[in-house]
Amino acid sequence: MNSTSLVDGWLNECRPKLPIQNPLWAFIHNNILLNLEDRPFREVVREAAALYRARPYETEAFYRSELGRGRIRRDCLEAVLAEALPGGGPDRVERFLADPAVANTVAPVALLRLAPRLDAGYHVSYDRMLQDFVVPLIASFLDQGMAAWTNPFSEGALWGFFLASVHAAPGWGFDWAGSLKARLGAHERAGRSVDEIIEAETREAAPEGREAAYCLETLFALKGWSGMVTRLEAEPALAPVEAPRASLKDWLAVMLVSSHALDAWLLERHGLRREELIARPALAPETASLGRLHLWQEAYERSFAGDFLSYLEEGLRPDTKAPVSTAPRFQALMCMDDREESMRRALESKECGIETWGYVGFFNVDMRFEAVGASRATRQCPPVVEPSRTIQEVPLDGEAERLARASRAGRAGGKAQLLSFYHSRTLIRGFFVSLALGVLSFLPLVLKVLMPSRMNRLRRAVQRRAFPHPRTGIALDAQGGYSLDEQANIVEGALRTIGLTRAFAPVVAVVAHGSTNTNNPFRQAYGCGACSGNPGEPNARAFALMANRPEVRERLAARGLQIPATTLFVPCYHDTSLDAVEVLDRDRLPAERLADVAELEARMGRACRMNAVERCQRFGQGPRAGAEAAAQHVLDRGHDLSQPRPEYGHNRVAACIVGRRELTAQRFLDRRSFLVSYDPTQDQGGAQMRSAILGTVPVAVNIAMDYYFSRVDNEGFGAGSKLPLNVVSLLGVLTGSKSDLRIGLARQMVELHEPMRILVLVEAAEKDLRNLIETHPRMRRMVQGQWMRLGRVDPSTRALELWDGKNFVPWRELWREFREAKSTALPPILDLRHDRPAEVYA
Repeated sequence: MNSTSLVDGWLNECRPKLPIQNPLWAFIHNNILLNLEDRPFREVVREAAALYRARPYETEAFYRSELGRGRIRRDCLEAVLAEALPGGGPDRVERFLADPAVANTVAPVALLRLAPRLDAGYHVSYDRMLQDFVVPLIASFLDQGMAAWTNPFSEGALWGFFLASVHAAPGWGFDWAGSLKARLGAHERAGRSVDEIIEAETREAAPEGREAAYCLETLFALKGWSGMVTRLEAEPALAPVEAPRASLKDWLAVMLVSSHALDAWLLERHGLRREELIARPALAPETASLGRLHLWQEAYERSFAGDFLSYLEEGLRPDTKAPVSTAPRFQALMCMDDREESMRRALESKECGIETWGYVGFFNVDMRFEAVGASRATRQCPPVVEPSRTIQEVPLDGEAERLARASRAGRAGGKAQLLSFYHSRTLIRGFFVSLALGVLSFLPLVLKVLMPSRMNRLRRAVQRRAFPHPRTGIALDAQGGYSLDEQANIVEGALRTIGLTRAFAPVVAVVAHGSTNTNNPFRQAYGCGACSGNPGEPNARAFALMANRPEVRERLAARGLQIPATTLFVPCYHDTSLDAVEVLDRDRLPAERLADVAELEARMGRACRMNAVERCQRFGQGPRAGAEAAAQHVLDRGHDLSQPRPEYGHNRVAACIVGRRELTAQRFLDRRSFLVSYDPTQDQGGAQMRSAILGTVPVAVNIAMDYYFSRVDNEGFGAGSKLPLNVVSLLGVLTGSKSDLRIGLARQMVELHEPMRILVLVEAAEKDLRNLIETHPRMRRMVQGQWMRLGRVDPSTRALELWDGKNFVPWRELWREFREAKSTALPPILDLRHDRPAEVYA
C-alpha cells in the first residue's frame, strides 16, 4: 500500500472522533462527544477520557459530599449497587464507601505518546513547550482578520507555511529549534512528500497496528485546533471571512514532526532513550476508577429523577382537576427553552392571564436569513436541519434613503473602528492613538460601568435620532422564497403539532427569544439553540406574517384547520438576559388592533418583572426584594461590560417534557425542564408525535450533554474561566496568549449546573413511541446507548413509565426504592432555598 492510501486510511479513522469545533459566530450547542454517539455512553466516556484527558464523571469527593447532604439518596445508591453487584449483602453501601476497590472494574486506558511519560517522570511541561511554538503558527495561518499584517502564505498550503516558518526562525528562537530544523532537514534531503513524512514519523513512534490510534492521540494534543482545521476543511463556508487552505493531513504532519522533534530534544536533555521511556507504562489518570464513578453517577441521576417523577406524578393523576378558566384573550406560542419555563408560569399567572404553548423556537421556518446591512446570512434552524432557502429582509417603500444613510454611517463607523484597532497596535502611532482613544473613551466607559443599561439607552437614542433604522419587512414572496402552499404547511405543522387547532384567542403572540450580553465571546451560546444560537426574531416575524395572510388561512381552512378572521398573530421577541419583550413589525399590524397589542405588551411586561424576581434569587449580586429592583438588575447585567454571567443560560436543565400543558401547569419546575406542547388526543398514528420529538429532543440532548461535559471537567471538556480567555483569529478563544483552542463552555456558564443525562418524558401511546425508537437512527442511538433517560406518560391513565432497555415499565416498579415515596410538597431538587448562588467575583 502506498503512503497516500495508508495515511488517508489513518485520517479516515481520526476525523470522526475529533471535536466538532465551530467558529464563534456559528457556535452551536452539541453533545461534545456527538461523533462517538453511535456507541453506548458508558463505553464511549472511557475512550473520551483518554483522548480529551478529562474526567467524564464528577470526582468521588463530589459524590460523597452529595450523599452527605442528601442530594444522592442512600436507598438509590443501595439499589444501583444491588443491580451492579448482586449478592453483596445488606452492607454493600458501607463496603462501597470504605473500599476503593469495590466496583472498580473498568481498566484504565494506556497512552501511546512519550509526552505523558516525560511529564510524569521529569515535569517538563510538555504541552506548554509545544503550544508556545505551534499555536502562533496555526493561529496566524487560520487568521480571519485580527492580525494587522496579512499572512503572506495564506494562499498556500499549511505545510508550506510551516516549513517557511521553521526555516525563518532563528536557532535561539526556542530551545528545541535545532532539533526541529534537523528533523525537517532529514525529510527534505530524503525528498519525502507530506504523506511519506507522516508515514515515516508514525512508523518511528507508533506500536505496530496502532498507527491510527497514535495519530489520533497526537492530534488530540491540540484537540481544539485539530477540530477547527477539520471543520474548515470540510465546510470552508463556515470561515468568517475566507477559509485558508488548511488540511488535516498537513496539520497531522506538523503535529507529528513538532512533537517528535520536542521528544528528541527532551530525551537528549535528560539522557534517555526512546525505547527505555516507552517501555514504562503510562495510564491516563482520568480513566481510573470509572467503574465506581459510573455507579455514583447512576445513583446521582436516579435520585433526581425519582424525586422529580414523584413530584410530577401528583399533577398527572386522572382525578387531578385542571384549572378552570374562561376562553383566553391572549395566547403565546413560545420556544421550548428551559429559560422560558419560568416565563410561561409568569404569563399564565392570574396577573397576566396568557395561555402558553411550547414549540421548537425556529417555528418550522427552515431558512437562512439575510438581514438589512448584514455581511452574511445567519442560519435560523437547528443544526440537524439543512436550511431550504435564504430569505432577505428588505426596506419598506419610502425607506431607501434612510437605509442608505444608515448603511453609510455603519460603514464609516466600522472603518473607524478597524483603523483604531490596527493603529493602536503599532509601535509609534500606537502610543498616540491609544492615548487619544483612552481620553475620549474614559467618561463613557466609566458611565457604562456604573450605569450600563442607562448608557445603552442613551447610545441607542442618539443613534436613532442621527441614523434612524429603516422600517423593514421579510420578503417571503421574493424569488426563492416560500410559496403559499409551503407557508400553509409551516403554519399547519406547528399548530397541529402543539395541538392549537381550536379555541384561538383574539391575539396570539409568536414569541422568539435571544440574549443581550456585552463583551462576551460566548454570546451565541445564550441564543436560541433551535435557531443555531441566533436570535429567533426573523422566525417569529416570518411565522406571524404567514399565519396572518388570508391566502394561507384559506388553504388551512380547506385542510380542516380554521383560524378565525378575528385572530391576529403578533411577532414578539423575549430577551432572556434583559427580561424584556418587544413587539416586532408593529407598523405592519392593523391600526384597529393596536389597543389589543398594547394590552399584550403590558401583560408581558408584568410577566418579565415577575420572571426577573425569580432569576435574581440565583444571582449573588441580585436584589432580594422588589420587582422594579430585579428588573433593573437584569437590565444592567446584560449591558455590563465586566459581567461574566449576564445570565445562567441552561444551567440546571435536567428534563424535557413533551405533552399537554395541563399535565405540568400546576407544577413549579424551577427552570429545569424543556417544555414541548403536544396533544396525543389529536394525533392518530403518531405523525405529529414524530414531529414534536424529532424537532426538540435531539436539541435538548445536545444542550444537556454540552453542559454535562463542560461541568464535570471544565478544563478538559470546557473552556475554563472566562477571565483569561482571548479571542484568536476570529475563530475561537484560548486561555492567555497561547493555548489550545478551547472547546465547550466556560466555568461561569456551568457553575450551577448539576451534570446529568437528560430525562425525557413523552405523553404518547406506547406503540407510537416504540416505533419511533426503532425506526429513527439517532433516537435509537440516544435511547439504547443511554445518552438520555426515556419515560412515557400514558395519555389515558396518565401513568408514568420508564424505558428499561427493552420495554416501558411502571417507574415505581423499576425503581423499587420509590414504591412508598410520595411527594406533595416541593422536593429539595426544585426548592430555591436549597440552591445556593454560585456567583463569585472571578
